[in-house]
This record gives sequence, structure tokens and C-alpha cells, in this order.
Amino acid sequence: MRPSASAVLTHLPGRQPASISGRASALPFMVTAIVVGLFLPEELSFYIFGLRLTVVRLLCLLLAPILIVKGLQKASAGRYRFVLSDLLVLLAGFWLVYGPANVDDPVSALNHAGPTILEFGVAYMATRILLSERGHALALANLLCRAIAVVALVGALDPVTNHRFAHDLAAAIAGPMHSIDSWDDAYRLGLLRATGTIEHPILFGFISTIGILIAASVPVPGRFFVIGACGLGAVLAFSSAPLQVMIIGFILLAYNSMFSRMAGRWLVLVAIGILAVSAAFVISNNPVGFIISNLTFSPESGYYREWTWHMVTLYVSQSPWFGLGFGKLPDEIDHSIDSLWLVLSIQSGYPGAVLVGLSLMGAAPIGSRGQHLTPTEKKLATIVGIVLFLTLYIAFTVHIWGSGWILTGLLIGLKAHLTELNRLIDPRRSGLAS
Repeated sequence: MRPSASAVLTHLPGRQPASISGRASALPFMVTAIVVGLFLPEELSFYIFGLRLTVVRLLCLLLAPILIVKGLQKASAGRYRFVLSDLLVLLAGFWLVYGPANVDDPVSALNHAGPTILEFGVAYMATRILLSERGHALALANLLCRAIAVVALVGALDPVTNHRFAHDLAAAIAGPMHSIDSWDDAYRLGLLRATGTIEHPILFGFISTIGILIAASVPVPGRFFVIGACGLGAVLAFSSAPLQVMIIGFILLAYNSMFSRMAGRWLVLVAIGILAVSAAFVISNNPVGFIISNLTFSPESGYYREWTWHMVTLYVSQSPWFGLGFGKLPDEIDHSIDSLWLVLSIQSGYPGAVLVGLSLMGAAPIGSRGQHLTPTEKKLATIVGIVLFLTLYIAFTVHIWGSGWILTGLLIGLKAHLTELNRLIDPRRSGLAS
């Protein structure tokens, strides 16, 4: 027996009847603040007690206790449904400190890993806890698409002016962070690679691609403007990784559309992927190098990444559980590492990298229990799942930090919210699912 609308309102204080239209509703202010903050240039930072705080990092610090309280209130009100990513994100945060604490001293480990955990964990909690009503997820998608489109257009000024326009402007206000003079690949085809307000051209291109994929899947306001602006950003990053991600993303969307009536379509695709990876182990003496070198357009870049993977694996295998910490690294790997999974393995061992990777997948629903999303919400859940998979994929050849790292936490929380909503609310009756 399903409760009446009045019973639902009594059970869920402050909640209005859910709409079956699938339209966006007002987004919680704290989520909006994090989204705006993560797209501000890193130069707009300051120091408190010797700690460098960006705007979004300060927001995360202030919101952490509030989110814990709101999470407890949500659970006590009976509006919480367990999603596997809740546990995985918690375990990942613990190991990112526990691993290096066994190599360095605990204080040093906390000082180095603390900001990373703060950004990722609070971003996840913000969307996981504060998105509580039907329409919140769509409102976040709308905001993300508009924000990314604006960032992409700002980034287009970089090659036009031959300056990192947004970063230089922020540096004139608050002080410079670093110079692109040290970059070996700041220019491609004679043009300065676009970064907009993002830390690096590859991350800028990847975030632009995320905007394209969401706007192409969900009917957001100004859809063609978003796709056009983000498409320009993806191109002006002059990087193969975002273009690969965009192509794979559209292939996966086409696959989902073609086989929408097949319930196990994603399991079939996972099985094909496992077979493809297994084939790489069969046809190559160095399967990891074969896979990594074929993820890049440039042979030189591919060989360099293959060598980096070999050397990092060699050293981390000497301390696989806890990694090498944050101290001085061996000369062979004491340079920029172009892989999130390698960076996490170095800092906190293989468990740290594995737990973060599992967190990206853990927000997906387990089984088929609950079918209570609107059609638009289902589309959003699908594309967010695809984006998280693409993040898992691109992280083999790209180190994700700063804006990209926080955005990843937000998207995992968004996916977990949709998974919870699917089990909690029946859109046909504006009430709790029985």
C-alpha cells in the first residue's frame, strides 16, 4: 500500500510533492557555491596558518561539518538509502592518509593528503546529501552545462590573445601561481593551448567534453549554445585525450540507444571490454604498455607513458600496500606523472588507487530494484555513469586534480543521488516507493 500525498509530506518535512514532469527545481545554495567556486582560477587563493586555500577549498572546509549534520538528519528522517559509493568514498579517504602515514609521519601524510580528501569528500557529500528532491539533479546538470560553456568561451580567449587570459587576470589581482614558461607543450600548431579558468589544457578539454556529453543527452536550456561552446573548448585544448573521450562517449550513447530494450546491455559491454583487455595480454609481451601507448595519438608520448608505467610499477611494487608517500622519490619517477592511478599508487599504494577507482563505479545501482526515475532523470543517470567510466578510462593517461578532481566528486555524488532517488520516490504518485 502506498502512502497518500499528505502522509508523504508528514514523513518528509519540508518536501513538496514530487513532480512527474522531470523539470529542474531550485538547486541548494551550497551546491551552487561549490560549482561556482571550482571554476574560479586557482590564483584566487590565500594562506591561513601556512595553508594555501583556494575559494572552493575554503568552501569545502566550511561546509564539511554542516554536511555531516545534514547527513545525520537525513538518515534519522528515513530518507537515506545506502549506495555502495558511500562506503567506498569513505574507505578511499581513509587509505589516502593511512597509506602514506605508514611511510611518512602521520602529520606529514595528513598535511599532504588532507586537501585532496577534503575536496573529493566534501564534493561527493554535497551532491549526495544536499540533492534531496526530484528536480535537484536536473538543476545541477543545467548549472554545470552553463558554467562549463562559459569557462570554454573564456578559454577561447587564450589562443586569441596568446595569454592565459583568466589566469593572468586573476594573477594581477591576487598574485601569480606558476608560469607556462616551464611547460614543454604550452603551444600546439603555433597556438597557445586553451585553459580558461582550469589548471591545465587537458583538464580544460576533458571538462569541456563533459559539458558536451551532458548537454547532448539531457534537454538543458541553451543546449546548442552549450554544445557549441564546449566543442570549441575541447578543440582548443589541442589534446587527444578529450577528443578520444568525446568519441567514446558518443559511441556509448549510440550503443545505449540502439539496445535500450536489452536489460543486460551494459553487462554485455563490460564482458566485451574484459575480452579486449585479455586479448591485449595475449597478443603483446607488454600488455600494459600496449594499452597505454595506444591511448595516445603521439607515438613519442605513448612510449614515454609506457616507460613511466614500467618504472612506477617497479618502485611501487616494493611497497604495494602503502606506496612511497610524499617524500623524495627515485630520480626515474621524480617528475610529472601523467596518470591519476599512478599518482595515487605512488602516494598511498595500490589500495588507494583501487578504492578511488571503485568509488567511480560504486554509485551505480546494484540489481534492478526500484524503477522510479522520470525519463529525463534516467537519461541523466545514464550519461553521468558514462562520464564516470570515461573518467576512469582517461585517468590512465591523465592526472586529474584541482577542478577536475572536485568535479569528479560532484558527479559521483550526483550518480549516487539518482540511484537513491530511484529506490526512494515513485514519480507516478509523488510519494515514497513501496
